[in-house]
Parts: sequence; C-alpha cells; structure tokens
Amino acid sequence: MYGVVESVIAGPISGHVRVMGVTWKARLCIPQAGYILVPDTPVMVFGCHGDTLLVLSTEARTEVAT
Repeated sequence: MYGVVESVIAGPISGHVRVMGVTWKARLCIPQAGYILVPDTPVMVFGCHGDTLLVLSTEARTEVAT
C-alpha cells in the first residue's frame, strides 16, 4: 500500500500520511535510521502498530538528520 506524507515524520516522531484518501498517524518503520520525511514525500506502508502505520519513503533521496 502506498501513500503521501502530510505532516513531517522524523526518527521516532510520528506524523501523518494520506493513504487511499484517508489520513493516518504514521511513523518510520526504522526510526533509528534518522530519516526525515517531509510533506508530499511518497511512502510505502510496511505494517501497523495499533492505529499507527509504519512507513518508509519510496524516493531514493530522503533527508537524514545529522
């Protein structure tokens, strides 16, 4: 399943994604990687934890926190 970031998702900090027209709370499925997903970044959903989707960017270029 694929979606688009609506609010910033960074490391362990949750944000929001839109999937199939519905907005969901989401976080990175690998939070220790240090990625920052900004709005409009396409993502793939890898699973869920409760009501939170676990996502990663589908783009080759993603900002990394330093």
